[in-house]
Amino acid sequence: MENELYKADRADFDELARYLRGQYEGIFDEKMIQAHLSEFVDTQNALLLAANLVADGHVGRRMLDIGSGYGANVFCAREHGIDACGIEIAPMEVQFARRRLQRLRPADDAGEVYLLGDGQSLPFSGAAFDVVTIMNVLEHVPDYRKLVDEALRVLRPGGSLYILCPNYAAFRREAHYHVPWFPLLPKALASLYLRALGRNPAFLQTSIHYCTNWGVLAHLARAGAVIHNPQRQKLRQIDSINSAKARRMLGVLAKLKLLGAVEVLLTLMFLNPLKGSINLKAVKRG
Repeated sequence: MENELYKADRADFDELARYLRGQYEGIFDEKMIQAHLSEFVDTQNALLLAANLVADGHVGRRMLDIGSGYGANVFCAREHGIDACGIEIAPMEVQFARRRLQRLRPADDAGEVYLLGDGQSLPFSGAAFDVVTIMNVLEHVPDYRKLVDEALRVLRPGGSLYILCPNYAAFRREAHYHVPWFPLLPKALASLYLRALGRNPAFLQTSIHYCTNWGVLAHLARAGAVIHNPQRQKLRQIDSINSAKARRMLGVLAKLKLLGAVEVLLTLMFLNPLKGSINLKAVKRG
């Protein structure tokens, strides 16, 4: 279930490639365009997310993917028996997701599965979903706290919120320009820096908004959510880990009674303010 999904209709694929070249002019080169297609249009990462959702017991439950983009997360979740839908603010991406779903799952109502709308003002009643996912979206929202609050509003008590996004308090390669980046680099200096590298800073100025690991964790705590470290949870579900090498290593550590030390290390890594990415699960209190 990989490349053939978005290449199944050549006209759709060509239109999407043209759209991306226009959207990321002066930001992505052709190699980066292809990488973007692989990461966000193809289903490799979406299949991993779906497998994690299945492992967490969400089969048959209602899921909302905020910022659903080209629809891969929703599509793969539905293929795994999860009642998933998505909302996306970009019309082109919603249209692509609907066409793909109509082609591959014709019994589904693509207009109901993929909605055009703003994640900061969701068209759903409270407690409407068992699961909400926000994958690589928070950094594109002027006030990510408002989006997180909306996600928690539509989540039922006891429901799970999954978040993945870059941490802009980290020393890392910027997630979109793919150049070395300094923590919370002021936008004025960042624009000069990008221009010096021959890059167009317009996307930075209009579409990238800094979020940090501690900022997201603090807001979820204030909102009353119970925060989980996905990596720490895997220690309790070793058999569900994809890597055979990691399973063997953890099995050895378990026999040596060293998993407690591993848990402490994973907790420190999870709370590290300089970690490259924010990756967490939060459960809404009852």
